[in-house]
Amino acid sequence: MARGRIHLTPAEAEAKGWLCCRDLKARHRLMPGYSTRPAGSVWQGRGAYHVYDPADCVPWKWEPSAAQLRRKDVAARAQALIGGDCLLLDTETTGVGNDDEVCEITILDASGTPLLNTLVRPTQLIPAEATAVHRITNDMVSTAPGWPEIAEQYASIVAGRTVVAYNASFDVRLLSQTHQRHGLVAPALATACAMLLYAEWHGEWVEGRYGCWQWRWIKLIEAARECGVLEDGAHRSLADARMTLGVLRYLHKRTNGRKPSTKRRTEHAQ
Repeated sequence: MARGRIHLTPAEAEAKGWLCCRDLKARHRLMPGYSTRPAGSVWQGRGAYHVYDPADCVPWKWEPSAAQLRRKDVAARAQALIGGDCLLLDTETTGVGNDDEVCEITILDASGTPLLNTLVRPTQLIPAEATAVHRITNDMVSTAPGWPEIAEQYASIVAGRTVVAYNASFDVRLLSQTHQRHGLVAPALATACAMLLYAEWHGEWVEGRYGCWQWRWIKLIEAARECGVLEDGAHRSLADARMTLGVLRYLHKRTNGRKPSTKRRTEHAQ
């Protein structure tokens, strides 16, 4: 069955009485409240904008927008993570399946100092399709330590610390699978996901799986580029951990909840 359209046309939104923020203010002196969700979105050629049902809106007054308040909250959480001396973690793996394992790991402290940065010799060959992504070959890991040789060091580093990763659930699953392959028990991790944090900051509301709406997940390279922290060597654990820290620092600084203009972001990235 063909998938239905996600976005409305301007005429369809108008027919429903759903308005963008500008028209809400101009026609009715209304604005979305902090808890107001978009009624839909309208496609405008190269992007979409949200529209709202006036019945769900509140009288207009000057105040930080719902989006600005949301971003201020994201910045506060980033501040708490960095101020709480979090760790930044990234792994590269033999694949993404339920029997795959870690073949490289990096852990940085909040200042960017590497606490662990090593290739890992997996118990299986690294498939060509995985090597095509992270450029780690079987020859490169042939003399690297196996996971049992670094498991104790890894556990001592993460003990009692909050670990931040980009798509943290993936790293946690692959680390657990790696421990299991060696008959080891993975230490409990307190984690935070920089991908979800940045998705909430970015603020694009999209339809996800099973019809549930969520903030659009943004790839690390895209987020790093927008934050001006893109590094060479992406898809290796050290570069990716550094970019994750860069994204977290970017959010940490945005205490007013405002996005820099497109021009300023471009200049910063250069």
